[in-house]
Amino acid sequence: MKTEQPDHLFSPTQIGQLELKNRLVRSATAERLATEPIGRATPALAALYTELARGGVGLIITGHAYVTPQGKAHPEMLSAHCVQMIDGLRTLADAVHAEGGRVAIQINHGGRQCAEESVPQTVGPSPVPTPDGRTPREMTSDEIVAAVDAFALAARCAKLAGMDAVQIHAAHGYLISQFLSPHTNRRTDAWGGDFEGRIRFLAAVCEAIRGR
Repeated sequence: MKTEQPDHLFSPTQIGQLELKNRLVRSATAERLATEPIGRATPALAALYTELARGGVGLIITGHAYVTPQGKAHPEMLSAHCVQMIDGLRTLADAVHAEGGRVAIQINHGGRQCAEESVPQTVGPSPVPTPDGRTPREMTSDEIVAAVDAFALAARCAKLAGMDAVQIHAAHGYLISQFLSPHTNRRTDAWGGDFEGRIRFLAAVCEAIRGR
C-alpha cells in the first residue's frame, strides 16, 4: 500500500529563529519602484509585496537597498541608509505581515558598479576599471570602516521598521564581491592580499550587523 508523502514545499519551516509558513521564497529582484532621488518606499512597492504575500509566498526578499548614497547602484533603488527611511520600510513590512508572510531586506553597496547618473565618482577596493571604462577611486581605510558601519546602520533601521531579516548582498560584482575578488581587490593592506584579507570586509560587515 502506497503511503502519501508530505508536500514539504508547502509545509512550515524555520531559518534560525525565523518561522516561515512554507518554503516559497521570492528572491531579491530590483523593482525600481522607490522615489528619486532619496529611495523611499512607495505605495506601488507595498502593493507588489502585498500581492506576492497574498499569493502564498512565505518569505519575500526585497530588491537591493543601498546602505549609503555612495553605494546607490541605479536610479529608483530602495534605500535603508538612514533613520528617515524607517517609516517607508515599515509600510513594506506591515503589508507583508498583514498577509501572513515574512520579509527580509537585501542591503547592498554598489561600489564601482554604481550607475553614473546615481554616483558620478564611484569607489572600490582598488582603481580597477569596469568593462565600460569607468575607474573607481580606491577607498581609504576610514572609508572602508564607514562602509561597514553603513551596513550595520541599515540593518538596524530594517529591524526598527519591522523587517524579519536582512540579506547581505555579496555577489554580482557589487562592493562586497569586489573585496572578495583578486581581480578587483589588489590592495596590499589588511583589506586585501590573500583570501583572509579579501574576506575581511565581509566578515566585518557581518560582525557589525550582529552587534547592532
